[in-house]
Amino acid sequence: MRCAICGIELDSIDEAVEQGWIPSFYEGETEHEFACPSCTVVFLELGEDGEMQVKEEYRGKITYLDEKPKDNWVMGIMLR
Repeated sequence: MRCAICGIELDSIDEAVEQGWIPSFYEGETEHEFACPSCTVVFLELGEDGEMQVKEEYRGKITYLDEKPKDNWVMGIMLR
């Protein structure tokens, strides 16, 4: 498993549970999998609904490692 924020990896779910990894968290309506204890302390908080969520000051500012890369469009212009 890999932290969706910093990318640190663990081989064992048991190890992750022992270390206090969070299995999932939300930014808005988007659910992300796995956050290490360090990222949890810095970037996450418990929401009113009881789910872990990204702190307001970090919303929209994190590039998550569990997301598929977005297609990059390139436009070229030819001048004569």
